[in-house]
Amino acid sequence: MKKVWRKYVLMLFAMFLMVNSVYAQDYYLGKDDIPNPLAYLPLPPDSSMIAGNGDYARWIWGKAMRKTSRGEQASWESKYGIVRMCTIYSDVLGIDITQESTPALYRFMEKAGNTASNGVSKMKHAHFRRRPFLVMKDTLGGEFDMYGELEFNSSYPSSHTACGWGTALALAEMAPHMQDTILRRGYEYGISRVIVGAHWQTDVEAAMLCASAAISRTRVTTEFQEDLAAARQEYMQLKGLTQSDLITSTMPSPVKIIEGIEQDDSYFYYGDVSRYWQAKALRTTERGRQSVADANLSDNAILAGFSACTSIDISATTAPHITSLIITVKQMLETDAAQMKNCLYRDHPYVKLGDPTSIPNEEEAYSKESSYPSRHAIVGWGLALLLVEVMPDCQDALVKRGYDIGWSRVIAGYHYPSDVQAGYVMAACLLANMHNDTTFNNMLQAAKQEYAGMKQ
Repeated sequence: MKKVWRKYVLMLFAMFLMVNSVYAQDYYLGKDDIPNPLAYLPLPPDSSMIAGNGDYARWIWGKAMRKTSRGEQASWESKYGIVRMCTIYSDVLGIDITQESTPALYRFMEKAGNTASNGVSKMKHAHFRRRPFLVMKDTLGGEFDMYGELEFNSSYPSSHTACGWGTALALAEMAPHMQDTILRRGYEYGISRVIVGAHWQTDVEAAMLCASAAISRTRVTTEFQEDLAAARQEYMQLKGLTQSDLITSTMPSPVKIIEGIEQDDSYFYYGDVSRYWQAKALRTTERGRQSVADANLSDNAILAGFSACTSIDISATTAPHITSLIITVKQMLETDAAQMKNCLYRDHPYVKLGDPTSIPNEEEAYSKESSYPSRHAIVGWGLALLLVEVMPDCQDALVKRGYDIGWSRVIAGYHYPSDVQAGYVMAACLLANMHNDTTFNNMLQAAKQEYAGMKQ
């Protein structure tokens, strides 16, 4: 009897090891290796308070969409992970993506999506938030969503969104000539969670940040780079493309990727305003004073701010390659942000609402510039994602600095929350695009080597 029992235990143990061994190969990095959302994300907003107005408005919109073609898409997209990603991007890329016919591409997508999903894990486990269908006593609009599975699974942030957005960022880097279409589909996959009532809008927004940070950290790994090259080669062979066919000089377009401006005749706008007024209450606090300091995007201010996140001094004298990379990319992000603002015009909140900011001497300079998307969010978050690749050991402090630079614009009264979120999203898109530029990659490698030498 003892021998049978011992054999049974050993068999179970072997199965455990086998399952975990297989599972470990399904992602590039685990939750402990990528930026911790608890270090930079705010807590989920209370759905019963003013901060939840925007979430509630988006829930109303989502429920109204369920019987439309967009609602049908959202229901179909409730299928989680690689199964649905393969179907979506088979259509986008014009090839049949399966584990058998495209093993390299399948492996790359699965690992990227699962790694991005790992990025939300710690926040989900630390703070439970009830899902909208539970709060609103509503039915689920997703055909693949199971009430019992979601009832006790935290709504914040959205795992579906993280998986979808992380997959999109990886594929946009693999096939930059298709970046807008790829990124739009990844973005839609997240918004679908709002439509079916499985997630609040802020769950989706937080997940996109987590996924962006996770993918940036994953780029450091040799395995990701090897899989990226293999997937790209497989894709080019199937499509009959050359490397030059993939190159694009066009930046990702906010008009084609993200949703448009929330106009003031829409109830979405009042949710935006609600979060704006809540942030205003912080102006007299230490966080409010930081928001004033964060308005300074000069080279010296940026270098000093990110230096404080590390154990080194970042200057032209002490770290010339890192300094050159930061300043060059900062200029690129500012240029791209200016072009994006020309595509979509929106008055700043202090202009629209007649409400003074905490930095009155800058109001005139910004009054004629579009509020959407936030340039500060693009620059701050973009540089944070970049530096995670250079200094992965400082990742949590770096992403918090980048996040804070963007959100400071809401506190100071210069931007609506949706302006800042759009900036965060587009910053991740721009970084994916930059990784196909030879000059950028040479500068990035030089910065990595310099940092490694300074840490020895």
